[in-house]
Amino acid sequence: MKKRVITLCSLYLMLGGTMTEVWAGDYLTNTNQSIGFLRNPSRDAAIDIDGVYYNPAGVSFLDEGWHFQFNWQSPHQKRDSRSSYGALFGANYLNPGTPEADGSASRLYKGRVHVPIQPSLYLAYNKNDWAFQFGFGIIGGGGTCEFKNGVGSFEALVGQMAKTTMEQMNVGFGGYSLDSYLKGKSYFFGTTLAAARKLNEKLSVSLGIRAIYAWNNYDGYIDNITFRMQTNPNDYTIVNYPNNYVLDCKQTGLGLAPIIGIDYKVNDYVNLAAKYEFRTPITVKADAKNNDAFNQMAGQRAAFANYLDEAETQMDLPGYLAVGVQVTPIEKLRLNAGYHMYFDRDTRQWSKDLVKDTNEFTLGAAYDLTDRIEVSAGYQKTMYDQSEANYSDLSFNLNSYSFGLGVGVKVTDKVKLNAAYFQTNYKDHTQTTAVSNIVYHRENRVFGVGVDVNF
Repeated sequence: MKKRVITLCSLYLMLGGTMTEVWAGDYLTNTNQSIGFLRNPSRDAAIDIDGVYYNPAGVSFLDEGWHFQFNWQSPHQKRDSRSSYGALFGANYLNPGTPEADGSASRLYKGRVHVPIQPSLYLAYNKNDWAFQFGFGIIGGGGTCEFKNGVGSFEALVGQMAKTTMEQMNVGFGGYSLDSYLKGKSYFFGTTLAAARKLNEKLSVSLGIRAIYAWNNYDGYIDNITFRMQTNPNDYTIVNYPNNYVLDCKQTGLGLAPIIGIDYKVNDYVNLAAKYEFRTPITVKADAKNNDAFNQMAGQRAAFANYLDEAETQMDLPGYLAVGVQVTPIEKLRLNAGYHMYFDRDTRQWSKDLVKDTNEFTLGAAYDLTDRIEVSAGYQKTMYDQSEANYSDLSFNLNSYSFGLGVGVKVTDKVKLNAAYFQTNYKDHTQTTAVSNIVYHRENRVFGVGVDVNF
């Protein structure tokens, strides 16, 4: 009997059932590239050293000489999903799910992201009408997300496999158990070189190029799988499934994209700016050390094919348009507004029926309390347009609004310290199918400090 169970399990895992892609592509662009952004996310028309990222053409309006900025951010994120597959999770005899009023059993799967240090730095040299610029930051990804108990689609696969096997054997379904774990790391390191030139006292243009090195690492397993068969009302037989599934995959790739910008000073009170980052085509190649059982499964399932050794996957960063305005109604007050569009439909990893372009709006203000102390705050609204097929319990994006606030203090005429807090509030999303119900939830908080030096 035990041999028959093992054979049926293997056939089901290799050929039957379905499982959502849990390492799918994500919306990758990070715009929190400075403490100035955390203090006020509406940076598109601001004239400052972090304009190397936000407003490269405007950097040419800084004073002559060297300008340097270093930023240190520490993001913390919750990425949770509460899943139910009918009464299935209640059949986990070692860790039953939470009973629900409708008879289903749900379980909360917690994903945690902690990034002690997310650095960025900018350098510019201004001479006459020119500004030569260098920037470095984590343009996409940025951190480690750990699911200590795996994700719901892992458990649903094992639970359904156990149930189907016992139905085929005409024995009672007495439950199942498993251990599962997932950890993903993703860093898109970006280095930017650019030059801006003032065409006159009101107008400046810029041209730059950014190189991005993508590095992803995935570790996970499904282990200690057991099936419990009910041979009579008071008797259970536990069968140990012989295979465990181990994922150990690293992906690396390189991409280049040009960036153009323009800044126009309408008068002493209004500044307009825009930049466009072209799509960054990136193809990552896998270096995998998975175990044989995982490779055999991945060879049968397209959802896992990207994690086989030497597999290639597209992870383009989308083209990105940012436009902004800064208004100075009085000498000490600056008001900002901006609009961003990410051309996600033009990237190779998504089909046009899976996602549409993402829209973002920002508002902010900065005020000089004294000649040395500046306070600022701002708001950002992000709106995705995506199909239900783009959600999974590892990779999901939710509509959100964010706010930030902070302070900048000039400790000398050449050195300024910055500190900020930034929080994103997401709108939960519920995905209901014929077999499952999943509620997606995220929280995000960022603390940051930095220093500006002019010399």
